[in-house]
Amino acid sequence: MPAVLFGLFGLLTILSFGLRAVTLASVYGVVPLEIPLVQASVDDPGLHEYREEPRAILTQNSPAVVLTADAFYFGDLTAFSVNFSNVRDKYIIRHIDGAPQLQKLLEQLTSWVQERAAHQNIPLSKVLVLIPSGDVPVPIVTQVVAGLRTSPHFERIILSNGLM
Repeated sequence: MPAVLFGLFGLLTILSFGLRAVTLASVYGVVPLEIPLVQASVDDPGLHEYREEPRAILTQNSPAVVLTADAFYFGDLTAFSVNFSNVRDKYIIRHIDGAPQLQKLLEQLTSWVQERAAHQNIPLSKVLVLIPSGDVPVPIVTQVVAGLRTSPHFERIILSNGLM
């Protein structure tokens, strides 16, 4: 009798782990984010003619949003890398009483992207780079990402760091 019970509990344990593995979600988290990777082609030792293709390419004109504890800053990637000291190519939206003004950011970011496409002939980019500073709590970053994903102009939000 003890051997049968021990075998039954062993079988139930294995089945429960198997059921958990089958029902496990493939995407974790509240909002989907991506982390940028440098494109590097992988050798195909099996000669199956497999080629890696990038899903999106970041350019110097890709829009970027920097989230700090005090404000949102937005512009293109050049404004936050090569032209970091130039204050004329960045836009700022200050938080009110510590609360991010996400709706105002979406409105101004949308008008900026559309105006830039119309007047400067810069193509619309479906990729946005979000750069949160280290002192911003994760729930705030999650809320901002969820708000940015509601914009029809951005299909993908790429999480970045290293500026602040």
